[in-house]
Amino acid sequence: MTPALNQTLPLSAAWKFHDDRATLVLEPHARPAMPVANDDQVVHLCFQGGRDELKEVLTVFDIPTDAASERHWAVTRHGGAVKVEQHSEFVSIMMRRSADDAEGKLGEFLNRLTTIDTLKSICLTRVLLHSPKTTGFKDLTFGSRIMGGHMCDDLEVRSTMFPDEHGFITFVVKAPAAPTEQLGRRIQRLLEVETYRNMCLLGLPLARRTGEQLRKFEGELGSIIAAMNKQDSVDDEAHFERLSTLMQAAHAETASCRFRFSASLAYNEIVQQRLDSLEETKLGELQTISGFVRARLDPGVSTIRSVVQRQQVLIDDLNQALSLLRTRIDLSLNRDNQFLLKSMDARHRQQVVIAQTVEGLSAVAISYYLVGLVSYVAASLGPFLPTWLTPTILIGISVPVIFISVYGFLHTMRKRWESDLLKRAS
Repeated sequence: MTPALNQTLPLSAAWKFHDDRATLVLEPHARPAMPVANDDQVVHLCFQGGRDELKEVLTVFDIPTDAASERHWAVTRHGGAVKVEQHSEFVSIMMRRSADDAEGKLGEFLNRLTTIDTLKSICLTRVLLHSPKTTGFKDLTFGSRIMGGHMCDDLEVRSTMFPDEHGFITFVVKAPAAPTEQLGRRIQRLLEVETYRNMCLLGLPLARRTGEQLRKFEGELGSIIAAMNKQDSVDDEAHFERLSTLMQAAHAETASCRFRFSASLAYNEIVQQRLDSLEETKLGELQTISGFVRARLDPGVSTIRSVVQRQQVLIDDLNQALSLLRTRIDLSLNRDNQFLLKSMDARHRQQVVIAQTVEGLSAVAISYYLVGLVSYVAASLGPFLPTWLTPTILIGISVPVIFISVYGFLHTMRKRWESDLLKRAS
């Protein structure tokens, strides 16, 4: 009989796992949806804060602060459910209040959260769930324009998409009798649309401010290029300094915005995915929530993308201008070097002519003194010379021999000195 497979497999303790395997296994289960039912109230909060703020949030819900190294906490408090999630740059809190919660613990938790001064709220959302038998959407009393539609699982959703007097954006959902976990997943998708929409649009104010700064940079670059086209190369160094300063400022501006813009574009992709998963269809003449979100989100994202492209174009233009100016400066330096080399060559030729002239004069002078010495020697040897070789004839014969020898010696020494100089220069 063949043994069962689980009897032949080694235990997990016998395996050697990758350092990040635990993260890979737990990631699909990191943020489970909170089960909800009809007549529940769901409040979803999104705050920007660090680890210190997260610990204070956990303290509000009596969650041990030593668990702050995790990313997801789900607890039940006083008949309600609380879920705290730590994201890359914000903390989200989802609280569910059942219809039978007469003590109002949800409001107590919210009041305690407002006492954390360093917790900066980004989005406050409330979801009111009703059964299909409920008539009307009387909870939407703030704001004049109502939008909504049919979503998957026969959900009917309406909202003004405008905060009420308490700062909350309210969604009223009519849901049929459905499994609580399935309804919870749909509500979570709806809340994520609002959360990531706000996180995406955090880059829009920065994009507008950056656009104003880019306009100044572009104007400065245009004035520099215009000056480069009009003026002579004598001002190229000044232009180079201005371009270098402008390049540094542009790089600093781009680096300060890179994370925010990249995050906004990533959040936009998540919003689009969540809207598609809701499968919203039109309800009468009401504008759909998906249409409203896209109508207002897409222009903001386009603005962010435009600023990102302008930043890149500005840096590319600056690089091209710097490259062109650097080439002009190099050509100018080459021309100056060529002029310098020509002047040095002319001076060298003058020195050669002078040296040759001095060489000839020196040969004449040295020969004159040597001939004088020979004349003394010839005069002293006169009685011993043959009758045909008089001292005068001897002196006359020695003059060309002495001059040629002296000139040849000086010329050879000058050539040797020039050769040594060329070797040292090379």
